[in-house]
Amino acid sequence: MEDNSAYRDLFFEETDENLAILNQEVLQLEQNPEDKQIIDAIFRAAHTLKGMAATMGYDTMAKLTHAVENLFELVKSNQIVVSSDLISLFFDSLDTLTEIVEKLRLDEDDSVDISLLVSQLEKAASNNASDAKSSVEVQSANKTPYEFPVLEESDKVAIHSALNSGYQLYAIGVRVEEQSMMKAARAFMVISRLEQIGDFVQMKPSAEILEQGELEESFTVYFLSKEDKESIEKYVEDSSEIEEIWVKETTVDEDLNQIVTGENENETVAETVVEEEKVEGPVADKKKQTAKQTIRVDLSRLDQFMNLVSELVIHRTRLEDMSEKNHLQELTEPLTQVGRITTELQELVLQLRMQPFNVVVQRFPRMMRDLTNELGKEINFVTEGENTELDRTVVSEIGEPLIHLLRNAADHGVEMPNEREQVGKPRAGTIKLSAYPEGNRVIVTLADDGKGLNPRLIEKSAHKKGISTDGMTDEQIQNLIFHPGFSTAQEVTGISGRGVGMDAVSQKISNLNGKIETFSEVGKGTTFRITLPLTLSIIQSLLVKVGQETFAIPQAVIDKVNRFEEEDAISVHQKEVYQYEGKTIPLIRVHNALGLPDSTKELQHVIIVLIGEKQYALIVDELIHQKEIVIKKLGKEISHVSNFLGATILGDGSICLILDVTSICTRKKAKADE
Repeated sequence: MEDNSAYRDLFFEETDENLAILNQEVLQLEQNPEDKQIIDAIFRAAHTLKGMAATMGYDTMAKLTHAVENLFELVKSNQIVVSSDLISLFFDSLDTLTEIVEKLRLDEDDSVDISLLVSQLEKAASNNASDAKSSVEVQSANKTPYEFPVLEESDKVAIHSALNSGYQLYAIGVRVEEQSMMKAARAFMVISRLEQIGDFVQMKPSAEILEQGELEESFTVYFLSKEDKESIEKYVEDSSEIEEIWVKETTVDEDLNQIVTGENENETVAETVVEEEKVEGPVADKKKQTAKQTIRVDLSRLDQFMNLVSELVIHRTRLEDMSEKNHLQELTEPLTQVGRITTELQELVLQLRMQPFNVVVQRFPRMMRDLTNELGKEINFVTEGENTELDRTVVSEIGEPLIHLLRNAADHGVEMPNEREQVGKPRAGTIKLSAYPEGNRVIVTLADDGKGLNPRLIEKSAHKKGISTDGMTDEQIQNLIFHPGFSTAQEVTGISGRGVGMDAVSQKISNLNGKIETFSEVGKGTTFRITLPLTLSIIQSLLVKVGQETFAIPQAVIDKVNRFEEEDAISVHQKEVYQYEGKTIPLIRVHNALGLPDSTKELQHVIIVLIGEKQYALIVDELIHQKEIVIKKLGKEISHVSNFLGATILGDGSICLILDVTSICTRKKAKADE
């Protein structure tokens, strides 16, 4: 063990990675039990885990992974049919492996009782192995001897509509006699008969190909009819020169092309692999040359790299200002080169720190599956924007708040299936998690189609806790869910209802310089909108003057800059708007929003900013210039001030506050609405 201690960090890194792969792929296997690529990926990861555990001398972990690998070997060789019970057994094994790894990480031994779990794995393997022969026979009897077309989404919608009208979906395969001289014509005779008792959804080969007389041996169709299977077979069985007609009741979700098993299929796969491996020498050499090489780097080194680049940007800015003020022409060219190199360094370090949102999302499908089973609900979990990139600090911190929101959405948001049916909703609820970039920020939304946040219930609960709601709007009352210890749950469950979590969500997001908003409609659902900074370091900005103060506005939200004349401001219902491109948009005087003295300057500028899909007009006194700035967090003493993202150090050493344009615009709007 002592000899292997140097490899512990590497072991944990690779083990975490393989456990994540297993959780993700096993979940996919439940949805696609015949997918060989998924099965191969699971088997490789399990085999790697077993090898690493054995090498490190972790016997308990090695024994459990060996039992898991044996069971997957039977799945891989088609001796076991994947079932829901088998998937649950795999997940129990993965949970136990995770527990063992966490014990090892804390320098504890791996003495976890795995006897019952190993027994269950071995029993599942032996039972299925003894039934392997009969299983293969059943598969052979039920296998589909035809290749069917792929259904498009539009086809599935049409099928669902027809099923609601009393139709049944059939898969029909027709084989024409080999000696027939007019195979396509014989196929059309069968098609014309079927048209009299139903409708075609998809056909393979297509009708256009059949019209050209091209048919080798057989054709397949997806067919909708109100007739039963026997009636359809009887209707077309006396067609001439037809060797076989195969009819099967099916569903939209059944993939008939995946049922085929046997020696021929294995031979085809083997031939394909061989053909792929037969690559000519020069091409193979070229592929080897372009292979990517990666190394693991301690995150603290990346942080240090980021801090050094940030300091470099600050001092480069100071040098540029000194050169400009003292008219040092001989420094112009070197400073230009330094600026270019510094910019490239910035981009490089930012790219190194960026991680896709999928790093956070990949663990949620498994969690939602377990929640769905525990709650007895039907929930479709949908994700979008997994490739959206965020600073690694944000990625590492945002997972916990999202877990709280997902658990609350599943427990309190989505209703029980029977309740949903009674109010005209589908039995299965939907929870959708999405992420997308917006300027220099990333927007994460979590939406459910459940019962929504009822302001009256929240208000009632608030009064019980001594929280006054006098003068509050429904939106403000709904936001009380973020109050410490607040909960409207009638009973405490193992999932939520204790009144902890939502305030922690709000606090965690605030610590990331982000914000969370709630949009809810009773009976329709709830959406949480989280706004997060794309990066916590360096941004492009526009420096402006408001009164005697200098502020920075993130350039990513700026749409256009114009000169402002006082007559351009239009008063409507005690609010000011600005005419821009044929429409009126809210006008905000920044000195009023920040509580600064009224401006005395005659020449002012209007900055059009884009927040979400809405435009706002900000009035400032003076434009200074564009500048690349390093964002520094505000201290705890003033972190509650919502109008600023942070601060930066300018070239002359002075401190400049960075405006939180989103907060200024939306806060102003909220006050006006009140």
